[in-house]
Amino acid sequence: MTQKFTLVARILLGLVFTASAIAGLTGQLPPPEGPEAQAFMGTLFDSGLLVFVKFIELVAGLALISGFFAPLALVVLAPIIVNILYFHLSLDPVGIPVGIMLAVLAMVVAHGYRNVFLPLLQPRMKRNEDASVGVSAV
Repeated sequence: MTQKFTLVARILLGLVFTASAIAGLTGQLPPPEGPEAQAFMGTLFDSGLLVFVKFIELVAGLALISGFFAPLALVVLAPIIVNILYFHLSLDPVGIPVGIMLAVLAMVVAHGYRNVFLPLLQPRMKRNEDASVGVSAV
């Protein structure tokens, strides 16, 4: 049951980011409400950063949909999700439900891959001879 729930959440998250990326890359994103939010998005667009972020969202979204490199896609999307949530909390409150939905979906998917992420939460890694190939001893 948990695997199916994770699968559905992974595909939904991937679809949302893929659709958002395509909309952003084709100039179809709706403008945010409020002058501060519009100024912020204008700066992102003028600097070219928005196109870069949308490209990352597209690649990561497709990775989530396909299941290839899904944990890596989650790691790449995590700061983007945090920024989306903060943007809506501080500048465009209308989109808060979208930010919360993305955060919840990402947490559900991350929970499904918890065995991949748990080693990252250890304060010290145990030395493994196989893992240290090509790495000098510390």
